[in-house]
Amino acid sequence: MRDVEETSVAARFRGLISRTTGEQRVWALAVMVAAMAGGAAWSMRDLEPLPAARTIPLLFLAAVFYIGEITVVHVKFKRNTQSFSMSEIPLVLGLFFAAPIVVMAAQLIGNAVALTANRRQPLLKLVFNLGQFSLVTAFTVFFFRTVVGSADPFGPAGWAAAIAAVALGNVVANALVHLAIRATGGNLTREQIIEVLSLSTMGAAVNASIAILGVTLYELRPAAAWLAALPLIVLYAAYRAYMGQKQERYRLESLYEMTRLLHASPQIDVAMEAAASQAQKMFESERVDVLLLDQAAQGRVFQTTINSTGTVRAMVPVGMLPGHDLFGWLEQLAEPRVLTELPPIPNASLRSDQIMAAPLTTDTGPIGAVVVTEPLSDVGGFGASDVKLLGALADKISVSLRNGRLEDSLEELTHLKERLEEQVRSKDQFIATVSHELRTPLTTVMGLSHELGERRDSFSEAELDEMVSLIANESSELSNLIEDLLVGARADVSTLSLHSQFAHIGSELAAVIEAHAHQQGGEPVEVRHTARWDKLWADPLRFRQIVRNLLSNASRYGGPEIWIEVFDRDEAVVVAVVDNGRGVPAPIESRIFDAYERGDEHKVAQPGSVGLGLAVSRRLAGLMDGSLEYRRVEGATRFELALPAFP
Repeated sequence: MRDVEETSVAARFRGLISRTTGEQRVWALAVMVAAMAGGAAWSMRDLEPLPAARTIPLLFLAAVFYIGEITVVHVKFKRNTQSFSMSEIPLVLGLFFAAPIVVMAAQLIGNAVALTANRRQPLLKLVFNLGQFSLVTAFTVFFFRTVVGSADPFGPAGWAAAIAAVALGNVVANALVHLAIRATGGNLTREQIIEVLSLSTMGAAVNASIAILGVTLYELRPAAAWLAALPLIVLYAAYRAYMGQKQERYRLESLYEMTRLLHASPQIDVAMEAAASQAQKMFESERVDVLLLDQAAQGRVFQTTINSTGTVRAMVPVGMLPGHDLFGWLEQLAEPRVLTELPPIPNASLRSDQIMAAPLTTDTGPIGAVVVTEPLSDVGGFGASDVKLLGALADKISVSLRNGRLEDSLEELTHLKERLEEQVRSKDQFIATVSHELRTPLTTVMGLSHELGERRDSFSEAELDEMVSLIANESSELSNLIEDLLVGARADVSTLSLHSQFAHIGSELAAVIEAHAHQQGGEPVEVRHTARWDKLWADPLRFRQIVRNLLSNASRYGGPEIWIEVFDRDEAVVVAVVDNGRGVPAPIESRIFDAYERGDEHKVAQPGSVGLGLAVSRRLAGLMDGSLEYRRVEGATRFELALPAFP
């Protein structure tokens, strides 16, 4: 009888759940999570901060939480978006230098500002995220305090407790997010759950470890605490680059798949349906329309539509909307772009301004358009890369239509496949190279920081200064590497701005040479100046970056003797970094300025280089109306930077 009653209760509960909407279920979950977080905060209101030499004020901690939440990397799974942030950094700082109630208040303030002002999340998602952030923070604080107990929080026990607390808090956060996704009717595969959980847990543990370095430095030597920020910047750049490469690979796979389907589908209705379906997946959008003009009966179009629910309309003839000229609109759609107003699409009730369109053209003019509507995710909208990709997709469809048949040449398919494989290799190489090159300086920074934390009293003042100096030098290597990564990325998306002016050659070279000599621990490089001019027209910052990269390249891969020659060539000033090494191996000489290439495969263990220095330097030289060339003359290796002497 009891089993029957329990079954009846379970059935009524399932019936109640089935009658509620996804939004109502998420609201219920959000209120429950917020209530639990409030109860946890109330229970910890009287706890004092740990006995530390210093404390962090509420507003400063809130500001760090804000920065941690806006530096996020987003992973999209259709309607669902998982965000990885640097929020573990202020959380760990709060564990050691603030009272629990202050930590919870700081994270609530910082995250609330970030989610409302920067990410502009809707009310439901805002309430849920703030609640789960608060609950996870309370769990992390409680676990940390419980595990540490009476042990020294600034010793190995405290470090292990902090890392474990942050990692377990990340598991709790992922579980809450997954519950919210399930409540809305969405679902992640086991592979996606494992990928998100493993990536976020490893990232949280790494962030916590680096934060502990900052805690140790701040407690023992506050002036050096900023050094812990450099590895964080590198990690953030690596996260962003990894996810960007992953998304690019997925889009190339989708573009390749669409090309294959067009090749295999001679029927135009099947081909247009395949094109719309691939576009909807590629851009993770609410809806895609492919419009083709009826050449036999002007005033009518064939419309193929697919939306996020899987509803498909393939080559359905529709009339013009009253008061709208679709033909005129298509003639004005000269290039792919994000639209500022709704297009006159039949049978559509578009409410979002997140719309982009690309024309389909033949030799005789426009024959249609591809219209993509509203990203499913609430993170950002369509950007320049989306518009460019839509243009490529529209070109593929146009080629098929222009040839009068829906198939592409084998050569074109092969080329696209090669591009996809190249992207995969580039991503794998980038991750492997960055991981390898960061290991040495990061190991040094972490090792010395642990020594400072564990045995500071056993070192003399001179030894402490030397250790801090080593940390600074290794951090400088990381800073240079980050600069190359960021400049290369900004140049790729055309957001790098240069400020050319007359730069004094001697003083600029002296600054670079002095820093290079200090870092390498050797004598300054000799400068042989025979040019007519003592100034050139360039961006001083980027000029120094190029020379710094060339000197670093010569030190790593060149001979023992390095010098700089400055001479003029026509109306340009040439700055040549020369060494007496054996030069670039012949098999890779043609690729020396490609990204991720090394000058000597036998010296890949040198730290601070991911093979971007020469590629970035040549790009910067070109942006300043100059050039960078490699030459081998009379047994010497020469990298010659030519820049204009005048504007």
